[in-house]
Amino acid sequence: MAQPTPIRGLSPDSELGLAARRILVARLADIRKPEAKLSDTFDDEAVHDMRVATRRLRAAFQMFRPLGGWVARLEPEVKRLQDALGGVRDLHVQSAWLRTVAMEARRETPGTRADITALGKAWLSGLASNETRLREELERWRSRTLPLLLRKVDVLEDAHRFVGRRVKEPLDWRVRRVRKRMDVYADSPDAASAHALRKDLKKLRYELEVFQPALRRTLGAMVQVFAPLQEGLGELHDADVRLEMFERLAARGKPRERKAARALLPLIRDGRAKSSAEVARELQRWHAEAIPRRLSQVLA
Repeated sequence: MAQPTPIRGLSPDSELGLAARRILVARLADIRKPEAKLSDTFDDEAVHDMRVATRRLRAAFQMFRPLGGWVARLEPEVKRLQDALGGVRDLHVQSAWLRTVAMEARRETPGTRADITALGKAWLSGLASNETRLREELERWRSRTLPLLLRKVDVLEDAHRFVGRRVKEPLDWRVRRVRKRMDVYADSPDAASAHALRKDLKKLRYELEVFQPALRRTLGAMVQVFAPLQEGLGELHDADVRLEMFERLAARGKPRERKAARALLPLIRDGRAKSSAEVARELQRWHAEAIPRRLSQVLA
């Protein structure tokens, strides 16, 4: 995953307006870098990096809501772009997985390998419409959202303390929400509870990154512990998406699709079990190291 642009020269006592200007400009730079590679074709890595960058910008919006209603108005515009990027990225991920399993199919079952390859091509048939939508959202971003955002950022002023109570309160709420999501998942580790935990954990990580320039010593190492759990939950989510899709194809698809789905379902279930076990280990580590409590203490 692409790392955010480093920001120097901020402290907890910096003015909120100054911190917001510098952080938002850095987040915009993180978006513009991969955006430059998406003019003609949709490079997979650039789509992924720009999607992550839009998530980070939305996390900064969440932290800087006290600066005015314009933040809440622009956040849905950035989400439109993020969703369009996600539509292309998700197809890239699933299609790449299908290509991999097709290549690894046993030589003694060439028919199954051919069925999986055909299924991958059919899956990509939806890519054209998703790319059309992404082109439209990129144009909307460049012509409308970005100019407005730049105008707002240029005039941001707020003398409140950067790491003050009114900015930290939403982050403290997110920590409590993640702890609750973890408890729900521990009681019922199904696809819905895993997905809910994954979304809030991701938001918490990106929101914490907003404060890293001012709390580098206390937050720097702590943010890094998110990576294994976030990765495990991402792999679990991918497996759940595949499981739902291929169970449906096995029951209702065309003959060739049913054959490929039946061949892939055991592999998908095995992969999900491994991802689930990895998530369980990471959650045990989070509890053993009292990471949510330590985060709450940092924000107190």
